[in-house]
Amino acid sequence: MRGALHVRFLTFVLESSDGSAGGGDDALEQYNSPTSEQVLHDHCGWTQDLHSEDTYRDQAPSPLHRNRPRQDSTNSSLSLMPGNGTILTLREAFLMRYFIQKLAPWADVCDIHSHFRTEVPKRALENKMVLQAILALSARHDAILANDSDWEASAYHGQCLQILIAALDQAETNCDENMLITVVILRIYEELENKTDQKFHLLGSNRLVNLVTSSASSVVQYQPLQLDMQNYERSSMFHRDDDAACANRIIYHCARILKLCCGAPAHIVRQDTWRQISDSVKEWNQTKPAIWQPIRYQASSVAASRPFPEVWMISPPAVVGMQYYHSACIFLTLSESQPPNMTDYERARSRRVKEKVIADHLVVVIGLSLSNESVENAYFMASHLLHRFGYCLRNVVEQEGSLQFLTRVEKVLGWRTSWMMRELEHQWTELAGFDSWDS
Repeated sequence: MRGALHVRFLTFVLESSDGSAGGGDDALEQYNSPTSEQVLHDHCGWTQDLHSEDTYRDQAPSPLHRNRPRQDSTNSSLSLMPGNGTILTLREAFLMRYFIQKLAPWADVCDIHSHFRTEVPKRALENKMVLQAILALSARHDAILANDSDWEASAYHGQCLQILIAALDQAETNCDENMLITVVILRIYEELENKTDQKFHLLGSNRLVNLVTSSASSVVQYQPLQLDMQNYERSSMFHRDDDAACANRIIYHCARILKLCCGAPAHIVRQDTWRQISDSVKEWNQTKPAIWQPIRYQASSVAASRPFPEVWMISPPAVVGMQYYHSACIFLTLSESQPPNMTDYERARSRRVKEKVIADHLVVVIGLSLSNESVENAYFMASHLLHRFGYCLRNVVEQEGSLQFLTRVEKVLGWRTSWMMRELEHQWTELAGFDSWDS
């Protein structure tokens, strides 16, 4: 992941073709979670009816009926599922609950129906592929926090891949929600080992999402997006006024910016297109709900050793939505075209001004994470942006605060950030040396 500015998580939510989401309201929901060239990935939505009949149910028996070799008295204990006699080992039951309580909220931050905490575990009890993906993700995260080997996670991951690869071969004619769910979960699994991430399942999710005609996505990559953005323009998020819809609209705008501007130099982007997308971001900010104003705000002050502002928000979607707004502003600033007749000094000055603007937005994104610590998904966005644009932070107080933040991320989330810290320290040292050539 070192070469990709990458938003940390996909957020998928399924809508039916008639626009009604499973469980009631339809939505472009998010599955947010995200490097010197990576940042936004944290959030993605899709649509299909989560309550539709599972096309795999008649093809494969419930994974809960399988026989597993018993290892010891603890791991082989069985947890009975009342009413139907199906069973999970005690370890599997623990990993399932771990997913529901710890990991699913990362995906549900902008989903008003919390599908990953409710519907996805139900699917897992009927679909072996989804179950193996959940067990793999939970086992890997549990091993990371315990600083233990992830052999168990690798075993679940291998079993899941065997099923998924066969399913992907038929995806053009037999694409269903279970495949999408599985690919998203495996994408998070990959990102937990973010230093060596090859983004295999991100490519798979792009392919699958594009096959779903009534889909909604907010995946963001510091690469040309491979998603068909027109698929998402029919989403009900453009007609609803709840917090989740508002957050997903700015996520969509941010994805458009990345798709439009990060695949080619800004000067070849049509100026009317550029103005339209810039105006969309400005309009979003001006029309966002009044309740999205922070209930407490204290500006940052390097003089007071307070590198990041304190920004208390009242809802998780508001935290994520404002992070994406500031991210959109960063990308618009970065890709802004310059007059062709600028002098060399004016170009140098313009670059410094851009870096200052980017730094100002970056410290707010980090402040939103630190001020709303229960919204763990927000840590990913801040980490990705910090790795990508941390070089813009020139003040020592901001730099030290950033390192403390990344240390906190690794401790709280188990998402490895030590290598990011080393890269940032190298960048800051090198740039400081350039600024002191006369010494």
